Amino acid sequence: MLQFIRSKVTSIFVKILFVMLIVSFAIWGIGDVFFGNPAGKVAISVGDETRFTTQEVAGEFETARRRIGVPLTVEQAIQLGMLDQVMNNMVTEGLMIAATRSLDLSVGTDRVAEFVRSRFTDQTGQFDRARYQTTLANNGWSEEEFILRLRQDFARRQLIDALTAADAAPEAAVDRVFAYRQERRIAEVVTIPAAAVPEPTAPDDAALNSYFEASKSGYEEPEYRSIAWAQVSPAAVAKTLDIPEGDVRAAYDERADQLAKPERREVQQILFETEDASKAAHARIAGGEDFVAVAKDTTGADEAALDLGALARDGLPTGTADAVFALAQNAVSEPVKSGFGWHLFRVRSIQPGTTVTYEEAKGRIRDELAHDRALDVVYETANKLEDALAGGATLEEAAKSLELPVLRITGLSKTGALKSGEKAVDLPGGRFLELAFDTPKDQQSGLGEGLDGQFFVLRVDEITAPRVPSLDEVRDRVLADWKSERRMEIAEERADSLAEKVRGGGSLADLAAADGMPTAELPALTRSTRNAPQGFPNTLPATLFGIKDVGGVAVTADDTQAAVVRLVRIEPADATAQANVRKAIATQMQQAAESDLIELLLADLRNRFKVVENKSSVLRLYETAQ
Repeated sequence: MLQFIRSKVTSIFVKILFVMLIVSFAIWGIGDVFFGNPAGKVAISVGDETRFTTQEVAGEFETARRRIGVPLTVEQAIQLGMLDQVMNNMVTEGLMIAATRSLDLSVGTDRVAEFVRSRFTDQTGQFDRARYQTTLANNGWSEEEFILRLRQDFARRQLIDALTAADAAPEAAVDRVFAYRQERRIAEVVTIPAAAVPEPTAPDDAALNSYFEASKSGYEEPEYRSIAWAQVSPAAVAKTLDIPEGDVRAAYDERADQLAKPERREVQQILFETEDASKAAHARIAGGEDFVAVAKDTTGADEAALDLGALARDGLPTGTADAVFALAQNAVSEPVKSGFGWHLFRVRSIQPGTTVTYEEAKGRIRDELAHDRALDVVYETANKLEDALAGGATLEEAAKSLELPVLRITGLSKTGALKSGEKAVDLPGGRFLELAFDTPKDQQSGLGEGLDGQFFVLRVDEITAPRVPSLDEVRDRVLADWKSERRMEIAEERADSLAEKVRGGGSLADLAAADGMPTAELPALTRSTRNAPQGFPNTLPATLFGIKDVGGVAVTADDTQAAVVRLVRIEPADATAQANVRKAIATQMQQAAESDLIELLLADLRNRFKVVENKSSVLRLYETAQ
């Protein structure tokens, strides 16, 4: 998830879009970045004339935080680098402003006027001055300021367009990249799984001890803690609550409509633009022609395109439900008008609505009511627990006074695993592990919130520091690891031996068969193949494309098996059959070149215009607001 978010806020295309889409951002009121309140401290200055205030930076930061599509607090967004990215983008904007000023780039009045006329129109497509003035007023802009900014934005577009208006990527370069990426290789492979190697003879004590000493860090035991905690949970409280039958009945009556499943109908439709066309088609169907055949003949739609699925009333276009739900199965409606046009509906099947009786629903409703009421009790009890501990009571005393259990666990690691290696169960979740390992020994944590509405307070009773056990303590495990590694070494030795025999002129298939090993032919792979086919080492694709000539042999291995790979043939990339792939590569190369040019321009502008950023002033703005 974090990688996804970071990719959203660091893409080079954010910078490009930031420059190219300023006008649309401004017109639709996305933020006050360019026309915000000029009051406040300067957060960014570029050159001698361009300034952005703390309020302007904060406004764009809030816009970016909303656009990311993932709910983030201010602190989380800052930690992920979003504020830095926003300020970088605004520095980019300031640099572009400075560059267009220095180059004296400008745009004529006619172009600006045409842009405004095309963006502020009424339903007839004519310029709507009232809409234009309302937009300016809503955003606090004067017309002069707005027009000035439009001129600046178009000037920046001129600069970017001039920079990126180079010809497409050179054909020769595209051909080479296409040939490299899309070349296909076919190979025959013999795999030697480590698990198939006979168990090696156990090492003597000296050899095993030497192995252990070389790898003892891998046997280090983590820090373990013994924890006691009092917890209050909605599930436990709900079991103690008595919900009156009258309350359950009342809740059932209130939810009757929600509990019932509405009738659904599997519907097909033919959609027409005009009433006359729909009437003509209806007449044909009424005359005995097939519904699907008429649809194909009149609209070109095949049967799959006619299906709307199983719909309830609220799933149909406005104004059509009554007609559809009045039809018998397989009947066709008269033409029905909606906002989409004229419809002919056919009902393929009917799924009757169902109701849930009180007896069927009362158990679930009682549980839901108990859980809802338990939440209030949980909050109140959690606060009492916190107050009792603050008043000097021990964890056990406070829990006893509130009739709460005190639970204990020993040998708990930071990952939630026990010394046995099993995962600890029935922990409260939430920040429990974090607090358990942040709280000093013999001290209590603050009130923590777990999963499913639970609250807890924990105490650290014992801490066992990380340590490396002696060989005697982990001898069985070390011996098993040694044997596993030795098996893998033997598998690789056998693969190396087999490969040498093939290089000496032998047949891979024949030599493998003589040792009782099958030979498999791989499907064609390209350099973009990330993972090997199932059952082969994942290192295989890279190894295959490292072989220089057809007939060449190489050995590859992962943690579980070794393999001998022989290149059988090479199939060159086919530009005719894969024209779309070649076109995509050409586009990628052009975009990469444009991105590089923009980065070079920005680097040059940073050298030419002094940039000063005051991030702390923006952070103080948020601290003041809290």
